[in-house]
Amino acid sequence: MTKNRSTRTATRTAATALAALATVTGVALAAPAQAADPRVGGQIGARYEALGGAGGFLGQPVTGETRTPNQRGSYVHFQGGSIYASPATGAHEVHGLIREEWAAHGWEAGVLGFPTTDETATPNRAGAYNHFQGGSVYWSPATGAHEVHGAIRATWASYGWEAGAFGFPVSDEYDVPGGKRADFQGGSMQWTAKDGVTVIGDSAVAGCPAPFNDATPEQAAGCLARGWEQRDDEVMATYAVNAVAGELRGTPYAPMTFDGCSHPAKPTAATSAGVECVFHIPAAAGSGAAPHGVDLHLGIGIYDGSAVVEDVEFIG
Repeated sequence: MTKNRSTRTATRTAATALAALATVTGVALAAPAQAADPRVGGQIGARYEALGGAGGFLGQPVTGETRTPNQRGSYVHFQGGSIYASPATGAHEVHGLIREEWAAHGWEAGVLGFPTTDETATPNRAGAYNHFQGGSVYWSPATGAHEVHGAIRATWASYGWEAGAFGFPVSDEYDVPGGKRADFQGGSMQWTAKDGVTVIGDSAVAGCPAPFNDATPEQAAGCLARGWEQRDDEVMATYAVNAVAGELRGTPYAPMTFDGCSHPAKPTAATSAGVECVFHIPAAAGSGAAPHGVDLHLGIGIYDGSAVVEDVEFIG
């Protein structure tokens, strides 16, 4: 007990002397630096500190450093996300909806593997992404977070990533007969072992597949109408036979509303498949129609599974 009291007395005496020295010299003595959180060290700790430590968006650690189940790396979970590290990738953070999407696909043991970047804003500032060993997860407010990988990802990248005609992914990769498919804001991409990646949506009109393989009658009718509105010859030629496209090219521009498709017993427009899609064009569009406007009836034919507009009628 005497020794402990002597130690505490000596400590207080030293502190008093340091305070007196600061008063005499007018020099403020800095407090010792706070030790780093003992649960976070190594490359994960260095990344954590670079991102602001406990004062950054990750907040406080909620686990110590832990080996991944596959023993290929380690991680620390924080209040606001995680940092994962491996010898092959280094240490990178992942958080928010991108982290949730990655977790849903099996964390580092899934198809995506370890992260190879931190979350990064896209160049157009419309969203964010993390790249991983096996692919990427892209997020935007309009689309949410979706993974993209493999040959479909490579093809999407060749079209300019999210800044290209296809925009952000709106689905994860999913199974289709004979292969895989992923949907984007501007169309879809489908992969099969036989054909590789088929681009469904290579046009300037977002959401319009081109070539039209796998287009539904609704897609064919809608894309032809939008191609007409936007005077996009490529889209009109893709979705209609030449005679129909030529007739629409000579028709004044008019915005329209889609009223749906059906299989009428007596279709107004001639069509081999009996599928008829109707758009309404208001009189205010300046189409020279009746005061209540006109209806555009599109007859849809189906050839080898593809929808083609083969007849058009204006009914006023």
